[in-house]
This record gives sequence, C-alpha cells and structure tokens, in this order.
Amino acid sequence: MAQFNEPYYLVGFNSSICNFDILINDMPAFSHHVGGAVSSHVPINHFILENGLQNIKINILPLKGEESLRNDGFITIKVFSYDASTDNYNNTVEAFKYEKLDFSENNLPVVNLTHDFKAEVNYLIDGWKNSEQFNANTLNKYDVEKYFRFIHSLFKDRDIDKLHDEMKDRFDEIDTSMYLGVVDNKLELSNLFGELFGGKYVLDNFPEVTDVKFFGDGKICTLLDAERPIIHYTNKETNEEFSLPLFIHKPKDKYKIIR
Repeated sequence: MAQFNEPYYLVGFNSSICNFDILINDMPAFSHHVGGAVSSHVPINHFILENGLQNIKINILPLKGEESLRNDGFITIKVFSYDASTDNYNNTVEAFKYEKLDFSENNLPVVNLTHDFKAEVNYLIDGWKNSEQFNANTLNKYDVEKYFRFIHSLFKDRDIDKLHDEMKDRFDEIDTSMYLGVVDNKLELSNLFGELFGGKYVLDNFPEVTDVKFFGDGKICTLLDAERPIIHYTNKETNEEFSLPLFIHKPKDKYKIIR
C-alpha cells in the first residue's frame, strides 16, 4: 500500500564541474552535457510502470574536451517522492541518494553506477513490458527511419488528429502516472504548434544521417540526428531551439510512440 494517495517521484540533482546522465529503468530522465553547475529536479513517474523495485543508472562524465573528472567537481543525486494530492511539498520520502563531494579519490575518466530503489505507486501501466526485444543486430533500421519519417511528416503538416493517434499510448500513460486526470491532448498539441508557429520556429529537415539509440533494456529505441532528436525546431532569427524526444516500441508488429 502506497504511503501517499498519489505518490509522485522525482530525481533531484546538484552538481558542479562535471557532466552526467541519469536513467530510470534504462530510460533517459535527465542529461547535463554543458559543464558548469546545475541544481534542479525532474519527475520520473512516467518511467515507473508499477510497484516494486526500480533501477537508477548514473553516468558521471568529464567536461567536454577533457579526459578525466575534475578533482574539485561534485555531484549529489537523489530520488524522492511526495503526495501529489496535497500541497505539502515538504513532506517527502527519500528512496535513493548518491553523493560525491569531490572526485579527487579516483583518476577514472568516468564514474558509472547502478542501484535499485523501491517505489510505491497506485497505478499499473503496460509501457514496454510486453514489447518486442531488439538490438543493433536484430533491428531493421530502415523500418525505424520509415516510421520516424512518417512522424516527422505529421509534425511538418501539423496533423493533430494523426499525431494524437500515434501518441495516444504515450499521452494516456503519462496522464495516468502523473495523476493529471482528463486531459485534452489534442488541444495541448494544437497549443504547442501555435506557440512554435507564433515564435517563428521552423521544423528542421529530416537528417540525411541518423543513429539509433536503445533504451528500456532493449525494448525501446529512438532515432537521432547525431545527439539531437528528429523532431527539432529552430528559430532562424534568434537561434533558439526546441526539441521533442520521442521513444518508440513494437508491441504488436507495429511501431508506436510510447514516451
């Protein structure tokens, strides 16, 4: 039985002079690759499919262009929850914490660690539990590119109805895990396109060279243009950017967007 009525899990981080990636159940929760300092937290319920043990992976990396971690760098990462049905954000329960106040004890180029933590949630979602397992040897990259080209064309045409159909599982599971209730996701898509169009953002062309990345213990993949998501907009006047990472799986002989 969950301690809270609506257990809402977040991963918090505070770091300086290092880069890092955080994955929850082998799904990318947060990446920081621009050096400097960062302190924030992000929700992770949509990566938690059911009660029980979850997994966190942390990859701590040196600054771009450097080969080892700075001795004076530090990082703290923790997973915690609160009750989203209340306004008491100070009543939290910590599920995991990793703290490294400096990196002077090792000369390794990176630090990789993995740890399990227990989560109690009051929902059950399918996610990618029953999806096809694939890897670089078994995946048909042509089919993945074909599907992402299709999705890219829907964004280009601003086809809200078809996009909603392709993203329905993603919307439904995120709404459930985040306790959002009834959400008009078609309206949300329409508002997104309105903001992008009003902000003079233009969808980048589909890239000539792409790379497949695997997540979800081999049951999820995404397609990237180098390190950038396929759905990527640029404001040519200000050089501001907007990206929408999309992750697909194959539950029944057909690719679908799941996150």
